[in-house]
Order: sequence, then C-alpha cells, then structure tokens
Amino acid sequence: MWRQNQLMNCLKFYESVDNKIGAAFARFGGFISRHAWKVIIIVVFVNCSLAVGMLRIKSNISAQDVYLPEATRSREDQATMEATFPDLSNRSYQSIQSLSDGFYARVIIRANSGHLLTLTSLDKVKELDNIVQGITVTHNGKTLTFRDICAKAYGACALGGSIFWDADFRSAVGSGNVTYPMFTSSAVGTVNYASLTGGNVKVANGVLLGLDYIHLRYSLKADTGKEAADLWVKEFITRMEGFSTIELDVAFANHLSLDEELDKNINGDIALFSITFTLMLTYACVATMNMRDAVNQRALLGGAGILAAGLAIIASFGVCMAIGLEFVSIVGVMPFLIIGIGIDDMFVLLSGLSGAQGEATVDDRMKETLRNAGVGVTITSLTNLIAFMSGAGSNFLAVRNFCIYTGVAVIICYINNITFFAACLTIHERRVETNRHFFLMCKTVPSTDEAKNSGQSKAGILCCAGSRPRNRKEAESLLDKLPSWLMPKIVLKTPFKIGIVLLFAGYMAASIYGCVHLKQGLLFSQLVSEKSYYHKYSKLLEDKFSRQRVVAIVTTHPYAYSDASTERDLNAALTKAKLNSYFDPKFEINWLSTYISSAYYKNSSEVNFISGLKTFLQAVQYSRFENDVVIDSDGTSIKASRVYLMSRDLKDSQEEGLFMVESRKIADDAELKCFAYSPFFISFEQYIQILPQTLLSTGIALAVVFVVTCIFMPHPVLIIFVTIAVTMIMVGVFGFLLYLDVALSSITMIHLIMSIGFSVDFTAHICHGFMTSRGETRDEKVRAAIDKTGAPIFHGAVSSVLGIIVLVAAKSYIFRTFAAVMGFVLFFGIAHALLLLPVVLSWIGPMSSEDKKPLQLNGTHKRESPMEDLKAYDGPEIASPEKIKRNSSPPKTRVGPSSDDNADFEKNKQTYKLQLNPGSTKWKKVDHIKS
Repeated sequence: MWRQNQLMNCLKFYESVDNKIGAAFARFGGFISRHAWKVIIIVVFVNCSLAVGMLRIKSNISAQDVYLPEATRSREDQATMEATFPDLSNRSYQSIQSLSDGFYARVIIRANSGHLLTLTSLDKVKELDNIVQGITVTHNGKTLTFRDICAKAYGACALGGSIFWDADFRSAVGSGNVTYPMFTSSAVGTVNYASLTGGNVKVANGVLLGLDYIHLRYSLKADTGKEAADLWVKEFITRMEGFSTIELDVAFANHLSLDEELDKNINGDIALFSITFTLMLTYACVATMNMRDAVNQRALLGGAGILAAGLAIIASFGVCMAIGLEFVSIVGVMPFLIIGIGIDDMFVLLSGLSGAQGEATVDDRMKETLRNAGVGVTITSLTNLIAFMSGAGSNFLAVRNFCIYTGVAVIICYINNITFFAACLTIHERRVETNRHFFLMCKTVPSTDEAKNSGQSKAGILCCAGSRPRNRKEAESLLDKLPSWLMPKIVLKTPFKIGIVLLFAGYMAASIYGCVHLKQGLLFSQLVSEKSYYHKYSKLLEDKFSRQRVVAIVTTHPYAYSDASTERDLNAALTKAKLNSYFDPKFEINWLSTYISSAYYKNSSEVNFISGLKTFLQAVQYSRFENDVVIDSDGTSIKASRVYLMSRDLKDSQEEGLFMVESRKIADDAELKCFAYSPFFISFEQYIQILPQTLLSTGIALAVVFVVTCIFMPHPVLIIFVTIAVTMIMVGVFGFLLYLDVALSSITMIHLIMSIGFSVDFTAHICHGFMTSRGETRDEKVRAAIDKTGAPIFHGAVSSVLGIIVLVAAKSYIFRTFAAVMGFVLFFGIAHALLLLPVVLSWIGPMSSEDKKPLQLNGTHKRESPMEDLKAYDGPEIASPEKIKRNSSPPKTRVGPSSDDNADFEKNKQTYKLQLNPGSTKWKKVDHIKS
C-alpha cells in the first residue's frame, strides 16, 4: 500500500511539473500567435546577421593538430627536446635523431617483375632517384635544386635509401652476399637498412635473398623555410604523378599530402549536402502532404521546417567563426546532423498541432500546440545540447570544435523551431481558418460540404476546396497514420512481445561482445579517399613495412658522466628495457658505451672526460653522435644526452600504445632521471587516451540525460526506462563498430557523443507520450502514446536516413563512418522507441487513478455510438446518424483516441436536444444544456 501511495505521489508530482511547464509554453504559444509575422521577420534577420560572422573563417587542416590529442606528455616532451637538442639538419643530419617528420618527400618502389634485388631493378631505382634529385623550383627569384635544400651529412645529401646504389652494395648483390639487417660500406660505414625494406623480405643466415619493396626518404633541412619546402614537394608530387615505367610501380607522399588530401576530400563531399538538402526537403513536403483537400494542406510547412534548420546552420557557423573558433574538417558533417534534428522537432510540433484541432480559435490551437509539443522538443534539444557540450572539453581539437559548433547549432535550431516555425504554423492556421487555398493563399475556396453539394469530384475537392480539420485524424497525413496503424498490431500482441524481448536479448549479447573486442586508434590512411595517391602510399607503409619504432632514453639532468655510477644506472635502465617483451634485445645506439670503448676515452676527471669526448665527436667515424650529447657553453659539464633503443615489430596500434606506456614506465622507474621519447609517441597517445576520453564524455552525457529526465519527466519508472534505453542504444552503437571494422578514434568518439542525443530523442518522445495519455489499461495508454508520438519518431528517423544515405558514396572516411554510425543510431533508436519500450510500458508502465476511470468517449479505433463524431458544434446542421455510421471505418482497422481528443471531449462535451427536420434526413440542434 505504501509503495502504491508513493507511486501515486510521483504521478501527481509528474503531472504538476508537466502542467506548469506546459502552461509556460502555452503562454509563449499565445505570444507567437499574436505576433507571427514580427517573429518571422526578426528571426530571419537575426539568423542572417549572425551568419555574417562566416567572413572571419579560419580553418585548420593539420591532421596531427586536429585528430591527435593536445596537451599530452609526448607534446611536452617534444618541446623539451626541441629546446635541448639543436637542429643540425644543415650539416649533420641523422634520421634517428629527428624530433619530428619535418619537411620530406617519400617514395615506395616495387618491381613489377617481383624481383627487386637485382642489378637491373636497382638501376631503375637509381633512375627514379635521379629524377627526384633533379627537381628544381624558383623561390623569390632564386632557383632551388634538391641539393640546395636537402638535409646534409658528411658533406652530401642525407638520403634514406642511398645504400641501394652504393658500389659495395651493388657488388654484394651481384655475388649474392648482401648482409641483413646491417651492411658495411667503405663509403658510408655500417648502415642498418631494415626499415627501408618491406613486403616479403627473405633472409637466410643473415644474408638478404629477396625483398618486395624499397622505401626512399628525401629529407629537407629545417632552415629551408616552409614556403620553399612546400614549393619543392608540390613539384615532387607533380613529377611523381607523371612518372611511368613498365619496370617499377611507385607510391609517394610528402609532408603536405595528408592535410591536403583530407581537405580535398572533405570539401568535395560537402557538396553532397545539396543532394541531402533536396532529399530531406522533398520528404518533409511529401510526409506533411494531406490528400484530403486544398485547405488542410501542410506541404509548405515541411519546407518551413527545413528552412528553420538551414538558418540555424548558417547562424551557428557565423557565431563560431566570429569568436575565432577554427573550422576543422569533421565540422563538415554538422549540417547533415542539424537538418535531422530540425526535422525531428518539426514533426513533433506538427503532431502537437494535429492534437490541438479541437480548439476553437487559432490562438487556442497554438497555445495547445506549444503546451503539448514544447516539452518534447525541449527535452530532445536540451539533451542533444548537453551531449555535445560533454565533448567540448576534450583535448582532441576535432572533438572539441565539432561539439561546440554543433552545440551552438542545436541551440539556434531549437529557438528557430519554437519561434520561426511556430509562427509559420500560426500563419498556416489563419489561412485554414479563413478557408484559403494552400498555394493560392489569397483565394478563398468552397468548404468540403459545399463542394460535395455542388457535385464536385474528389479530385476537384483535393485541388479547389476544403475545410478546417476538426481532430487529429483529419489533420494528419497518410504517412502520419502509418505508425499508429501498424505498430500497435505488433507490440500489443503477446507472441510478438516475447519475440521482441528475445530479439533484444540477442542484440545486447552481440553488442557486449563487440564492446569487449573493439579496436582503438585512427590510421591516417583512413582519412583520405581510396583513390588518393596518399592512400596508396600510407596503406603500403602500414601493411608492408615493419612497425619497429626507435625510442630515445633522454636525460636533461647534469650528471657527472665520468662517475661509474652514472654509466651503471644508465645501463641498468637499458638492460631492463631490452628484457621487456616490447623491445628488440639486440638494438642499441649508445654514445657513452661507444666513447668508453674508443681510443679517445679519458676518465681521470669530468674535465678530462669532456675534453676527450669533444675529440671523439670530431672524429668522422663518430660524428654521428654529435647531437646526442649537449655540452654546456663553458665546456665543463654535460647538460643532456640520449641513447636509443628499438621496439620489436609491433603488430597493431594497441601494441604501439602499450610500447609507449612500457617505455615511459621503464624510464620513470630508473635510478637515472630520464624520460622516453619518440616522434611516434604523439600519434600513439590516441591509442591510450581515446577510450578514457570517450567513456568520460559519454558518461557525463548519460548522467546529464538522467538529470534532464528527472526535471522534465520526474517519475522514477520513466527515468529508469529512458536511462536504460539510452544506455542500451549506446552499447549497441559501441559494439557494432566492431562488425563495421571501424576502430574507436576521435572521429567515432564524435559519432558516439552525437548518438546520445538522438537516442534520447526517440526514447523521451514515447515515454512522455505514455505519461500524457489516458487509458483504462496500459495497452490503451501505449496505443495512445504511439498515436501521438509514432509519427514524429518515424518521420525523424526516415528523414535522417535520407539525409545520410548519400554519404555512403562519399570519398571521405569521416563521412562514410558518420553515415554508418548514424544508420545504427537511427535503427537502434527507432527499434527501442517503437518496439522495446512499448512492450515494457505495456507490462509495467506507471498508471494513475485517473487512467483507470472509464472514458466517456469510445475510442476512434472502436466506434459504437452513431453520435461519437459530434463535438460542441454551432453549425446550422448536423449529418444524420445513419450517414455517420456509413462513413465510419471498420472497427478492426481503427486507431485508438489520442489523449488530446479525450481531453477535448471532457472539456467541451455538451448534451444536445436534436430533432429531425420534417421531410429531411438532416438533424438540427434545438437547444443544449451544459453537462
């Protein structure tokens, strides 16, 4: 009994809150009704004024800045390294010492014959190298050759891959005695060239027998200047695109390739928005089209709803660009999203208007429309907004800027819908009230009854006559009726209920499995079109070459290196690392051990140690260590130093992230104060940060959904239903990424945050519809809820599907994954809203004592009284009951009464005295008595 009382108190509290919020929206609806044209003019003017901010557009197309995390340890370490170790690329370049990729050009070569380790093939490779080194450009009136701008070592250009045409190497190829992975040349010394070979590398007893790919690396010195370097690498791309030979197949890239190709793809795919806009506009007009007559025609309202969302898009761009927020490529999907959200809100408001047709005046109908639909639109907009704001604090620039741009657009779209679109509804209702044509709006047309009496055909009535609808049934379009006709036949039958529950149990099992095995990380090859030259290069690099990564163990503490304890502590850290399963135990480049074993080593004092070290570094054979040791200006101490280790061949991005973590742990635990650094760590950060960031953002969003639900639907059962349903949808979207072969990344993180808002849209509508409906049983309430909210949910999902379907043909990974994830969100969302939740509500949905009171009006799904269509009516005549009966639809195919119709009946019901006109089949009212 106590529990029942508590539930009744919750229901009363819910009704109280709903009534107060509804009353506020009703007052606002009355204001819009009285000032419709003023509101339209002001909203259009404000939106267009805000759009002017787009003139200050500032974009960022750097993939590393946009799609990799900011403010990470690797970026801080990189800043420390750049401040500590000078750039020597103009005279003593060593690729292993590079702190970043810098300016570069790259070529991957494969022999079409399949035999690259032959003198003939290597000659062709050298011919290609001659073409590259022969490229010249003009900058500031000066001709620049490759030699002018290349990174240099030992007085020559430092080219990764020059070993392949070294005389000693060619001689070894001819004799079949090429050592691997190290080769010693009389010209350049010992070279580890393993990272330059790829594919099926055949080795036996340390001798290279064959290989599929060679990787040539052309690095430019840092002081070249970005403008000159960009000119040269662009000319390099032009030459490589024009290169063709029957002997070799080449792939190529430069330091600009990823950013330029990504930007090109996004800009090309944004053009698809025009197709999307056309499809959604067409659907909105068709879905709102009424085939009843020429007065109650809503097709133009569909266009107004699209316009409201379109204005929000340009206004949000203007606001964000005006405050200096950078436009990043992922923001290109925002218009597709906002159009979908705007259409969803539009159909909710139209459903509210359909339920308000029992009101006598336009002002009352607008009040009732906003009273019924305002809460639903507010819940979905607020949860969408907060879902995006949960990502606004992300340290991924792509996530942060997308969420801010989209959050602003959601706010403006919401305002536009409850002002601009509501004003358009008012103008529509004024036109209907005066029986004017939907297209020729100045022309008054005959009523439906007058047209029928004059003998007009149905086609004539459809085009040239009409009357104001009296209830939801007459106001709704054919497509509006589909969900309320079909879904109750499925969700209210016990066998189907059991089947639905079992189906969702299987769905959850598959989703959980997908979550457990979900991959993480973003491969840059995914960001560009598969037809792009960069995609070919990056895929070969990812698939055919080793994932061994060099890591530096760096100390910036001024140790006394002549002290044996310093060497002991350093060696202890290196030994521990090489015993770790992620490291190659054979690889080590150590200036200290090399110096100690050399003839230049002095150890009597720190001053003598450094004196001998300087002589050591000046020797040609040891000059490669010059930038591994930083001696202070007075030459009395060593400020910093670094040694190098290498990972084993890491199989995937997960292992790359773990390698970084293990490297840092080893360095942090060492007695020596040091840290681990690799240029690759900037990219690897995403592999360890993306999952916590995603869980944090989605967790915050889900918590806020819970709070918003508590505010707008303060009933414990509904709060639990909505939260669980949204969580199930999220788990499904997470899990099914595995089956799409899509990894969790900053891009999919955006899609997951976005999906929370859409999930709430669907679940909140059906739960709110259930609570505001009346029925003697839960099944009746579910039927009424579907009658009220089924059409908005259905139209919102279908219109969004039309919006994303064109993106399947997009070149960009960003757009294609957006389409795939959105497809899952929409499918799972509508399935939960129209299948699972109605079943659950029909079993354990909250009921109030008011619900259990017998209704005074039979439902429109089961008409038994010949007078049931009659309402408070002041017209001259009322059709005879026989005629009403003949026009009624068969009982088994009708849909239940909406709560609006029931409420209208209770509010306006009157008892009439009627008499039959002499010699006529028409009834007329003689007087009436209030009930």
